[in-house]
Amino acid sequence: MISIRRKLLMYLFGGMISATLLAGFATYLQVRHEMNEMFDYQLQQIATAFPTELSVGHTLPVGDDSEDEVMLQIWDKDNQLLFTSAPTINLRRVNTIGFSKTKLNQQNWRVYSQLDQGRFIQVSQPTAIRNRMAASMALRSLIPFVVLIPLLGLLIWIVVGRALQPIGRLASSINQRTPEALEAISDGSYPPELQPMLLALNGLLARLEQARTTQRAFVSDAAHELRTPLAALKLQLQLVERDNQDPKLQTGLGKLHERLNRANHLVQQLLTLARHEGRLPDRRYQKVDLHKLVASVVSELAPQAENKHVDLGVVASEASGNGPVFVSGDVENLRILLGNLVDNAVRYTPAHGRVDVSVASTDGHALLQVADNGSGIPPADRERVFDRFYRREGSGESGSGLGLFIAKTIAAQHDATIELGSVKDGSGLLATVRLKQLLVTDQAPRADATFILREKHESPSIS
Repeated sequence: MISIRRKLLMYLFGGMISATLLAGFATYLQVRHEMNEMFDYQLQQIATAFPTELSVGHTLPVGDDSEDEVMLQIWDKDNQLLFTSAPTINLRRVNTIGFSKTKLNQQNWRVYSQLDQGRFIQVSQPTAIRNRMAASMALRSLIPFVVLIPLLGLLIWIVVGRALQPIGRLASSINQRTPEALEAISDGSYPPELQPMLLALNGLLARLEQARTTQRAFVSDAAHELRTPLAALKLQLQLVERDNQDPKLQTGLGKLHERLNRANHLVQQLLTLARHEGRLPDRRYQKVDLHKLVASVVSELAPQAENKHVDLGVVASEASGNGPVFVSGDVENLRILLGNLVDNAVRYTPAHGRVDVSVASTDGHALLQVADNGSGIPPADRERVFDRFYRREGSGESGSGLGLFIAKTIAAQHDATIELGSVKDGSGLLATVRLKQLLVTDQAPRADATFILREKHESPSIS
């Protein structure tokens, strides 16, 4: 498919060149015709201006070159040649008064004859000379056309490029739209030819936004409505478990507890997803101390780690320095982001494993890192795990497949990135969140992260 730009240039260049060549050819023919008329007028003037006192034997400067432009001959009333400007050229007398043509030695001549006081004056000129001079003048008249072609080509190139700029701006505006930002495209700066396309695009964006809003509302309402019956089922199950001590029944009740816990976790993740998916970044962010945020999240998830006998703690990073590390963002959203990463690390780390959370600062960016010594994620799956509802087979843990998707959504709202890799020894998983660091001059001293880690190691019952 030929592009519109190329098609316009082809047609405009072709039309311009064709019109220029046609106009040049017409100008060439017109100039040749006018030059021939001028030569005829010249012959007529020469014949009229010749002196009348000329008599037989009168001499004038003459030449014998057949290439002379004009040849003058005069005969008296007795048909005696009185004068010729080229004695070696024996051009016969014509019997026609006015303009005529004759031929000598296969060469055509243009002749003008007139009678003047009994004399017959004949002025002749070779047709080849006339045509050569006329063609030379006509070709000179084409010089402006030769200069005009590249200038018109450049003008067409510029005009077509500028005329198609609105299409490029429209494509850029469409490219800036994301599933989280489907606002209508302003039609104030686009020409009328693009208005129907803009109306269609804005209508499509509006329908997509309405569909996404309906979807989010449905997920939120459904998850909210499920919380109450799930909580009631959990309570009823606990009552049944308390009143029945049969070991066989306890095994089934334990499996029911696992299923309900998984359902509760899914509902909670759906509510979180409904609150954060599609939200535009709040530019009224506040200053967030990442060290305090990490300590808060680790404290909240410490009981979950203790129940699984996982060593969860904060480690000091050499790149973090001695002062706090600040970023600009929504503290609650960042808490959810880090909480999902730590929760996943605890879930997929085997019993008696280890999960380390650290804060680092490098090249103007703050790094939140969560490392575990679990089975890790194969490189081929490290991008897919961020997809909605994607769960790796054989993980052995219950989950909703939404934790990393929610974390990535919140990171995108903060212009941050999440990378998954392996720890230094090649085992486990290292999740790194890279945020733009907020530079603060009045940094207060902070507690050493190594002390927090040692305190946690010595006292596993930290809460």
